[in-house]
Amino acid sequence: MSEGRDRILKAAEDLFGTYGFDRISVRDIAERAEVNKALIFYHFNSKDELFETVLLHYFESHTDALREAWSATGSLRERVHNMIDAYVDFIVEHRAWPKLVQHVAATEHSEHIPTVQRGLNPMIAWANETFGEIAPDEGPISVRNLFETVAGAVLHHFTYAPVLASMWENEPLAERHLAERRAHLHWLVDVLLDAVETRAHL
Repeated sequence: MSEGRDRILKAAEDLFGTYGFDRISVRDIAERAEVNKALIFYHFNSKDELFETVLLHYFESHTDALREAWSATGSLRERVHNMIDAYVDFIVEHRAWPKLVQHVAATEHSEHIPTVQRGLNPMIAWANETFGEIAPDEGPISVRNLFETVAGAVLHHFTYAPVLASMWENEPLAERHLAERRAHLHWLVDVLLDAVETRAHL
């Protein structure tokens, strides 16, 4: 990947994540990346293609991070904790990502919803493959509900950070508060795993 393309993607990530797709122009991205518009159109056919590239790259990188964390040795709970930590680490490193998806999801008829679904499907397939043996296909502790609960619990803290500021000493994303949040997420997945294991022994 060329340096210019990298700069374009980083600028697009920051701007789309902050302002959404519609409010950002190719000129805005070019100015932020300190390149000319022609270079953007050299690498991408349109603003839509650039936006889709940013989204799909996020999902691919995110899924790879979860897979790598899960592949570590240890008990089931230790590996799930590793996965939660990898999830939080990924969002800390890519703070615009949840906002990007939120911008798309908030527009009911967004033409980019299929792109988000295309990026999300491999992650969901991996979750089904990984946890399908211990969680049922349907019901309140099914894989799909576990996936949504854990994902929501991780993402909420980042997407709502400005709103939650007063609850977290105006620094919800400070490392000490993120450490507390990680510990809570470890507790949460332990509670969920307890429920899944209890059901398995009924």
